[in-house]
Amino acid sequence: MDGRETSQAIERKAAQWVARMDRGPLDAQEQEELQHWLSGDARRRGAFIRARALWHRPDVISRVAQPSVPHALEEVPAPASPCGHRTDRAPRRTGPALRRGVAALAASIMLFVLVVASMPMPVAYATAKGEMRRVPLIDGSTLTLNTESRVDVYEEERRLRVRIRRGEVFVEASGSGEPLLVEVDGVQLRAGVAAFVVRKLDGQPAQVVVQDGEVGLPAPDGSVKSLAAHQRGLWKSVSDRVEVASLSADQMHRELAWREGKLAFHGERLAEAAEAFARYSDVRIVIPDPRLANASITGLFAANNPTGFSRAVADVFGAEVRQETSREIVIVPED
Repeated sequence: MDGRETSQAIERKAAQWVARMDRGPLDAQEQEELQHWLSGDARRRGAFIRARALWHRPDVISRVAQPSVPHALEEVPAPASPCGHRTDRAPRRTGPALRRGVAALAASIMLFVLVVASMPMPVAYATAKGEMRRVPLIDGSTLTLNTESRVDVYEEERRLRVRIRRGEVFVEASGSGEPLLVEVDGVQLRAGVAAFVVRKLDGQPAQVVVQDGEVGLPAPDGSVKSLAAHQRGLWKSVSDRVEVASLSADQMHRELAWREGKLAFHGERLAEAAEAFARYSDVRIVIPDPRLANASITGLFAANNPTGFSRAVADVFGAEVRQETSREIVIVPED
């Protein structure tokens, strides 16, 4: 015995690395551990590549439940003659090399099934359009989901991890035990005692706005940037530099107005305000006139009342509200 790592142990470890990568991006320490493991044995890189390829083949994995692997002594019947009688040739036996190859493949795929079964499964929470939901977590933290939001909550080795799939979420981290991990767009935030908003909206950079406490945000160079209270960080991709801005008390109030069912505007265009209301209601606000659509609006409005907002806009700008269907409100300049 030379003490070398067995091929089965290498395959198992490769499967575990691929399973971990599927759950979320590796942090800097895990990346270093993976590279160290890959460089330790020439066989590991090949096993890792095979593992990643198999991971994306659920059709192969599903067939493991009823494998059609020939028995070691199974005889394959001789082919029949054209007239329906068997030929006199001796029956063929499955070759040992083929049997070993098929058995190894089945064992590798079965290993993947076992790894998948042992992976911690998330609990998903979501809200519909116009809905808000508060979710308590087991460590005393809470999540408040705004309209059309979804999160997955993982419990891994007594540590909580929250993945923001879409929408807007207010996080109140309790600071009990390990830091709360919050993932959004490939970036993993860390929070002790903190209150902050995380946004992942279509067509907009990912954002985090800190109300209280501090939130650790990793930078592309591996360092960790701390966002303090009344600061906002945004980034377009994992490799982008995080843009940090300080917010006034009034700006913070507007950032958090949605928790009270409100939409706060301060100089936004009417067209942008109409898009904001579309997140909360199926009733669309249409402003066909370009000059009116580009006019700025300031004020606090009920998020679930696009009709009231439209009438207020019409009063301010001397416009007219037309509602020909239940799903569309048109604001046009008066004739």
